[in-house]
Amino acid sequence: MFRDLRKIFTTADIILIFFLLTIAVFMLVLIKDDISAKQAEISYHNKFVISVPLDKDRIIEIEKGIVVEIKDGKVRMKESTCQNQYCVKQGWSNSFPIICVPNEVSVVIKSKQKEEMLLTK
Repeated sequence: MFRDLRKIFTTADIILIFFLLTIAVFMLVLIKDDISAKQAEISYHNKFVISVPLDKDRIIEIEKGIVVEIKDGKVRMKESTCQNQYCVKQGWSNSFPIICVPNEVSVVIKSKQKEEMLLTK
């Protein structure tokens, strides 16, 4: 098998492929989404409401008709009283913010690890 590979690839090619695969695996380990390390920070009318971890499923009713749902490490606007429902149509997110402009609701996902790294520097 290796003799067939030597006909196709040079030794430098094999070393390069091995090196790139090693870097890819290393990056996957570093970038891995750690659900327990993420928090959803919810603000309403420019005022902080609550910060909740994404590792526990829950439904948060901000006001009648404005509902945020956290499930399986992701968050979404489940219900909204705004006319176009763009925030609801945005769907689930585990990294991008969800913003409802008419109701002035924002859901921002933050990582505890990144905040700790910034505080220690």
